Amino acid sequence: MSGELVFRPRKSAGWLWLAGIGLLIIGLSALMLLVVPPGEEGYVAVLVTSILTAALGLPFLVLAAWYPTMRYELDGEALTLRYGPVLTYRIPLDQIETIRRRNLSLSLWSSLRFPGIALFGVAYSDVGTVKMCATAALNGILLVETAKEKYGLTPADEAAFVAALQARISP
Repeated sequence: MSGELVFRPRKSAGWLWLAGIGLLIIGLSALMLLVVPPGEEGYVAVLVTSILTAALGLPFLVLAAWYPTMRYELDGEALTLRYGPVLTYRIPLDQIETIRRRNLSLSLWSSLRFPGIALFGVAYSDVGTVKMCATAALNGILLVETAKEKYGLTPADEAAFVAALQARISP
């Protein structure tokens, strides 16, 4: 089988969480400026704190903007999970050992995981760290495992995705 196939993820409102958190952080940083008027003692410290706080909110907005770029690419050599220009996991087909659908158990470790989206390395109590590029954080995760890594994804057409992937990894 040749040619590249592109699969989209399941739909979710995960981008709203990212945008909402980013806007909340930026809004709070703007609110800080209202507490101490310009010219008052401590204004410079509040201004610097506000700017630094706003800078923490920007990555959430950027990730929300990249949400439509999430995709799973399958070619003759690898499965590639993509999210914007910052997240790319390339999984050689000959290294894939198992593909299974799982509901994962929450871990208290911090990570980029909200309802409707999970990105980067996410710690789970039952399977350890999973490199996620998914529109769900816990339920209905397609887990692709190699000897060294686990990857979590949520293709919209899971049956077609699994069939195409199995056709390419079967001898």
